[in-house]
Amino acid sequence: MEHFDCKTFELYAKVPPIRVRLRKTRASGRGNTSGLHTVKKHRAAVRVEGEVVSAFLRSWDPADGHPHSAAGSPHSAAGDEPIPSDRFRASALVDVRGLQISAGGRTDAPPLATGISLSIARGEVIGLVGVAGSGATEIALAIAGRLPAPAVVSAGSILLAGQELVGASPRSLTRLRGTSLAFVPANERTGLVFDRPIGRQLARPLRTKRGLSRRAAARRVLELLDQVGLPDPRATSLQLPAQLDPLALRRVLIADAVSCSPDLLILDEPTGTLDAESESAVLELYRELRRENGFSIIVASRDLGVVAAGCSRVAVLEAGRIVEQASAAEIVSTPQHPYTRRLVTAARTPRD
Repeated sequence: MEHFDCKTFELYAKVPPIRVRLRKTRASGRGNTSGLHTVKKHRAAVRVEGEVVSAFLRSWDPADGHPHSAAGSPHSAAGDEPIPSDRFRASALVDVRGLQISAGGRTDAPPLATGISLSIARGEVIGLVGVAGSGATEIALAIAGRLPAPAVVSAGSILLAGQELVGASPRSLTRLRGTSLAFVPANERTGLVFDRPIGRQLARPLRTKRGLSRRAAARRVLELLDQVGLPDPRATSLQLPAQLDPLALRRVLIADAVSCSPDLLILDEPTGTLDAESESAVLELYRELRRENGFSIIVASRDLGVVAAGCSRVAVLEAGRIVEQASAAEIVSTPQHPYTRRLVTAARTPRD
């Protein structure tokens, strides 16, 4: 397992929680049912390239997160996963219920994920973390409609804005991709066609899904490449993917994913194989794009450091089950499950 060398965890060891009182909100399905609620809110700051920015590790608040369980307990664990209220299910962007993923279509195929229930609000960022074989990646791929054969969804439901994805036809999924949901693969070199210029590849969905003219699509491609931080958008649009370094390729993949303004962005290992400096730049780019566009994000990763740095809520998976679910702040500062504690310890260990 890769280790994450970051001061984030040190911050949580040093900064005590601040207890604040929040008034009951009228927001649908936020879990507030009576009176005033006392919650923990962790505040920290990290210095990045000479500027102080707010750390992303926050416990939930009624404006942008969830309580950890229906009963308000700090953490939820396997066999005790909260079931969202009907009001929240109606307003959630993604609602996963009783999801089971099997390694094949046979009845005796081993399960890859069992009894997974999650609800994700609009604008929320949730992380699925666990080592290879934990089920984190498979759940993200199932929501994206990209489970590789022979793996199949053998039971359960996945609703995206009220539309059932389990059992949907390939044609229906194709219509959703790009506009309702977008996927960024772990490997920078698998998401693009390597014998076609970048500009042509990014322009295609703009023309087929957004209905832009050739000239308008070309202008939009340059805007997107500039938005994701590429220094010379016009030159990049004329290059082949093989001519770009991994960080530039990652930026191009992100530009492609957000080009048609999706409601949901699904990231498999969001920083791929990048070094620590490039990793930080990509995470900051995702944060900026989310602030500007308001989409929800699902992050699947083996690296708890990456997940905790970018997500408001984290679900920890082991052997295909959610063993713990809480805010990123509480997962890092007060992990309850032994497996979560091992992940936190590993993430605090500097990389070789």
